[in-house]
Amino acid sequence: MSYHQPSLWDKAKMGLIMGGSVGACLGCLIGFYSTMKFGPGPRGYLGTIGQYALGSGASFGFFMMIGSCIRTDDDRALTDADRAALRSTMDRWRVPPPTTPTAYLLAKAAKTA
Repeated sequence: MSYHQPSLWDKAKMGLIMGGSVGACLGCLIGFYSTMKFGPGPRGYLGTIGQYALGSGASFGFFMMIGSCIRTDDDRALTDADRAALRSTMDRWRVPPPTTPTAYLLAKAAKTA
């Protein structure tokens, strides 16, 4: 029996469905409250509540889909060449500590200000 990891597309679909359903439920609640407070408007009760549900579901589903894609785990291990490339990139941005007492005091004052 083989273990199948969900692909990135599977996780994106799952995030879209979960976010869309939660967003639609919240949109229905907000739409119902809005129609009870301000009236249905020209579209009627069902059209107004549906518009809230679709708008909220689409936006929340989109962001949930993006979030689930960002959180995707990667099983690949870093090779020694990858580690060396990352280390050289990090070393390029490293700032050396101040060498003179005046520079040290200026750096310390800048951190506290």
